[in-house]
Amino acid sequence: MKISNDEYGGFVVSKNIVSGVPIRYSFREKGSIQQLNGWNLYSINDNEEYINNSSNFVILSAESIYKLSPVILEIFDAPYGTDLCWLYQEDVHIGFYDLVEDREITIDEILKRD
Repeated sequence: MKISNDEYGGFVVSKNIVSGVPIRYSFREKGSIQQLNGWNLYSINDNEEYINNSSNFVILSAESIYKLSPVILEIFDAPYGTDLCWLYQEDVHIGFYDLVEDREITIDEILKRD
């Protein structure tokens, strides 16, 4: 798959994810930095102390994030305010839990919100 990084902007990603730890939590917020797309990704191992240290995060391109977790590009167009917990079964990603709506949610439902 050919990915144009310019179309997506940068993702803020925990270094734990880059090291191979699964994503646990993702949220999208409108930011003040135009080059970022608003997506923030935390790993299963990230605790409050870890996330409070900005040096524990890197900015990744769409091509790089696709190599780590292709599904993030499937939900890329979710609106700002999207707040998801990633669900796993036997270490395999099986879906999402919407923390705002307090329920499991499909990709189609994530993308159809206003």
